[in-house]
Amino acid sequence: MAGRHITAVVVIITTVGFFLRLYRLDTVPFRGDEAFTVQNWMSLPLSQSLTQIAAIEPHPFLTYALFRAWGLLAGTSEFAARLLPALVNVLGIPAVYVLGRKLLGWREGLLAAFFWAVHPYLIWHSQDARNYAIWVSLSTLAVWAGLRALERKRLADYIVYGLAALLTISIFYLDLFTLAAMLVYVVLVYRHKLQKQSYFVFTTALVLLISLVSFLLLQGSLLMTGSYGGTTGGGLDVSRLLTEFVPVLAWGTTLPVELRSISWILLCGILLFGMFIVWQKYRQTAVFLGLLTFLPLLFLSLVSLCLNVFAPRYVLSVTPFLILLLASVVVNVRSYLFRLGIFCLWALVTLFSLYGYFFVDDYAKSKSWPDLSSYLEARASPNDLVIQLSADAAFGYYYRAPADETALPASPSQPPSDIIAALEANTARYHSIWLVGQTFPDWPNAGVVENWATNNLQLVRQTNVSGLAVQQYMPWIISTDEIASRQPLARFQDTIELLDAHVLLPAEPTNQLTVWVYWRPLNLTQAPYKVFVHLQGPFNLTTGNPIWSQDDRYPQNGRVSTTEWTLAAIYRDIYMLPLHNVPPGVYDVRIGLYEPVTGQRLKLTNGDDSYLIQTITLP
Repeated sequence: MAGRHITAVVVIITTVGFFLRLYRLDTVPFRGDEAFTVQNWMSLPLSQSLTQIAAIEPHPFLTYALFRAWGLLAGTSEFAARLLPALVNVLGIPAVYVLGRKLLGWREGLLAAFFWAVHPYLIWHSQDARNYAIWVSLSTLAVWAGLRALERKRLADYIVYGLAALLTISIFYLDLFTLAAMLVYVVLVYRHKLQKQSYFVFTTALVLLISLVSFLLLQGSLLMTGSYGGTTGGGLDVSRLLTEFVPVLAWGTTLPVELRSISWILLCGILLFGMFIVWQKYRQTAVFLGLLTFLPLLFLSLVSLCLNVFAPRYVLSVTPFLILLLASVVVNVRSYLFRLGIFCLWALVTLFSLYGYFFVDDYAKSKSWPDLSSYLEARASPNDLVIQLSADAAFGYYYRAPADETALPASPSQPPSDIIAALEANTARYHSIWLVGQTFPDWPNAGVVENWATNNLQLVRQTNVSGLAVQQYMPWIISTDEIASRQPLARFQDTIELLDAHVLLPAEPTNQLTVWVYWRPLNLTQAPYKVFVHLQGPFNLTTGNPIWSQDDRYPQNGRVSTTEWTLAAIYRDIYMLPLHNVPPGVYDVRIGLYEPVTGQRLKLTNGDDSYLIQTITLP
């Protein structure tokens, strides 16, 4: 194929990759790490992020500088923040083409460029306001520049390689794995004439030294205190290298777990076959691809013995070499049908993964924090406290409610005693406590907040907003400002007064109606009475009466009994009416008490056997 035609194909492939990275770029809200990027990399002055944020999050100085400059230039919206990694990752398409052409040939290079353009995991990170997609593109360019320097042995090429490698490792420290693999390659291949590549070795060593100095200046305190143990991925699990890393680096995380759990066998077979094909044609290239693919995985495994960093994204730089091995199979296998089958299989799984990423909510990278913020903004008061259980920075980015907010547990290492002390102090200060989200189940302090709230407070509201759990708790002791009515709303015989009642509108996102009522006992009953709350409207053919929904239970869900509760005390009682089969219309919310054995109801002073709390309209 003529050079101009190849260039045109590369341009077309790059354009496809560009639009895939822009497609629905700001549809999904920020996840926590992205929000952290915006709040601490892009919004803070560089002097502050380098002295405060870099001391707790080990990223190189150029990451902070680049994102800060981009924030000043483009803004901090979802689209703007994600546009930077998307644009830089597009550069990886021509980069992997020139790398593939140098190592294998122009056909393999073109196919590798196509695989990069549509790669689900690369697109996922390209639409993520972090530095991983930027790193993998720059790393690919640095590897190409390194091969060029090894081949030409010119000072200018060594300088270009050194600058490219320094740029890359100044974006992400773990490019150290790739540079180390390059050094191992040089030592193995040029061991008898290593002196001729002394400039390459010196350049690489200088880059590593500069990176080490940068790390010591910015994150030296992490080494001295040992306070950074990694935040994701857990420790080393060798089986995951095959069953998780290989499928994720090939097709991303937006595949069913069952498919990922079996696809690794096929993938490993294809990749090993690719190594065999390359070995037959270009043994030196096979050594290079093997080292650049497998050594970073080995190095990460060793690091994971000490840190919780065993996650595929930390070896994202091996992706171009996996792609090149696949391209070598598709291009060089003699059987046309076999080549077509491998390509079609890869393409189908890629499309399936992309569909899952773009359109399946189960694979959304973030929960709908904006929906939760809107919900709380409409319901939480300035006297409330919202406790976010997942310590997710995205919650703070979108939060607009008038209530104070905090994160508990603040970290996996926060002692339960500190958490409980904070809960006790906050309960005394605030009218009610909202719990939102969920603590990571592998945190040692998971469940501390929820268990304490359940054991010490009254659950007054429970729902789910776009997949995010929401619970509202209040102290059992009633404050005087809770009861709006100066006079009791109703008296049931001489037994109990209904002091106040609130129907919480609109209905909850989980399609249920919450009703708060306040009782004051006047006398004890011989038998325990139940409370009923009915939603009544037009005649219901299903039930054969006007009742469309109801909640019957003993007061405070059995915590107290009408046979022994404290006279003249005030009790808050919560009822939840499901609305799943209730059509739109006008309904009455009525309340009363009855003795379950006989069904006898307590009468109001006017003779009715239930009290109309409110007439409501359900949309």
